[in-house]
Amino acid sequence: MLPATRLPLATLRAFEAAARLSSFSAAADELHVTAAAISHRIKALEASLGLPLFERKVRGVVLTEAGARYRERIAEAFTLIEQATRELSQPSLDGPLRVSVPRGFLQHALLPRVGELLRRHPGLDLALGGDNRLANLRDGEVDLAIRFGSGDYPGLSVAPLLDDAITVLAPAHGNATSSDWRQACFIEDGSALPTEPWSHWGPWWREAGLHAPEALRRLTVSDGGLALAACRQGLGLCLARLSVAQEMIGRGEVVPLRPWRRTEFSHYLVCLPEVADAPRVVAFRDWLEETLRDLRQTMDAAIRREARGNSAPGSLP
Repeated sequence: MLPATRLPLATLRAFEAAARLSSFSAAADELHVTAAAISHRIKALEASLGLPLFERKVRGVVLTEAGARYRERIAEAFTLIEQATRELSQPSLDGPLRVSVPRGFLQHALLPRVGELLRRHPGLDLALGGDNRLANLRDGEVDLAIRFGSGDYPGLSVAPLLDDAITVLAPAHGNATSSDWRQACFIEDGSALPTEPWSHWGPWWREAGLHAPEALRRLTVSDGGLALAACRQGLGLCLARLSVAQEMIGRGEVVPLRPWRRTEFSHYLVCLPEVADAPRVVAFRDWLEETLRDLRQTMDAAIRREARGNSAPGSLP
């Protein structure tokens, strides 16, 4: 028996095609040879291996048990060969990629999903920085940034990623879900911009009929991720975006008290125009588009419920 490493590639290709198509003649057509040539190669392969790979039938061929196992591994090998051939004509994705992401979005939306990106591109040296400030792309600090804003970023390449929605959340356990907000502690996100009115408590208090905010208890933290964590710990109510809170809601750790409202801003991926088509940037952008698809669907459903006037579970009248 010949060692498998010495088997001619043409013989293995003939076997793979015949096994996949269940026909020597169909394999011959695909490989542009005669059916007799395919049959000869298969017989030589079976003789080399000392095993029958096919049962010859009147209307074609059927793999034996050994043939089926062999075909599965041979097909994997040809897939690797084809992938290696394609990659020769593509720029390498190996190397560093530095991305700045708002801290809460990174922790709750991206990190639970980033393992798939690393498995897909094992040579990618990914550096994710959680930072709520606007990273300076022009001084080479980072290659890419995810920003939550209006989308107006002059001089940069801007790709829309995700809309968002916001509501009031309460810890799932305790008395914070009470409809009497006068007894609640309100956790404030110190990083929320003045241009995001629904990210501040004023509109929600007015809607709830609370007109003496100076009498309400408050706790201020530095960012939205900390506000959500404080809420989960039972310290009070918080305002949180769905992109950040969806996993905690799914685990039953926090509950929404009001219908979701579309936020004034959305999430965007930004970079310098000259690097927008770089292979690592394209790979990261494609992964983001794919990995955020389920979150986008959840977001759209929540916003549609708001448009229909339906309240989220546990919402106030």
